[in-house]
Amino acid sequence: MIRQRTAKRLPDDAGLTILELMIVLVILSLIGTVVAVQVVGQMDRAKVDVARLQMRQLQNALTLFQLDTHRYPTAAEGLTVLIDPPQDAAGWRGPYIKNKELLADPWGHMVAYTLDDAGAYVLTSRGGDGKQGGEGTAADIVLGEAQ
Repeated sequence: MIRQRTAKRLPDDAGLTILELMIVLVILSLIGTVVAVQVVGQMDRAKVDVARLQMRQLQNALTLFQLDTHRYPTAAEGLTVLIDPPQDAAGWRGPYIKNKELLADPWGHMVAYTLDDAGAYVLTSRGGDGKQGGEGTAADIVLGEAQ
C-alpha cells in the first residue's frame, strides 16, 4: 500500500503581514536612534573629561619643570620644553611628559599655553569646536597656576 503524503496547510492568518513588519522596523529604528544619541552624548562628555585630565597632567609637568629650573617655560618656548630641553637647560631633568600627544586635546587641537606679566601660566583647550567660547562640549577648558 502506498501512502500519500499530505501537506499540512497553514491557516490563512498565519505569518506576518507587510504592515506588521513595517511597524516592527519603525520601532527598532526609533530604539536605535535613541541609543545612538545617548552613546554620542556620552562620548562627547568623555572627551571633556579626558581633556581635563590631560591638562592636569600638563599642570603637574609644569610644576616639576618649575621646581627643577626655578621658572615656568616662556611663551616662546611653549609646552614643548616639557619634552625637549630648552637652550638654557640649567636644572632641566625632563622629559616631564612622555610624548607630544599630551600637548593636543582629544579633539586634536593644541593646548594653548600663555604666561602673564606676573609669571603665572594659563592652559586653554578650545573644546570640541576649536573656537573661543562655546557651550557644552564646545566650551573652553581653562586651567591656571592657581587652579
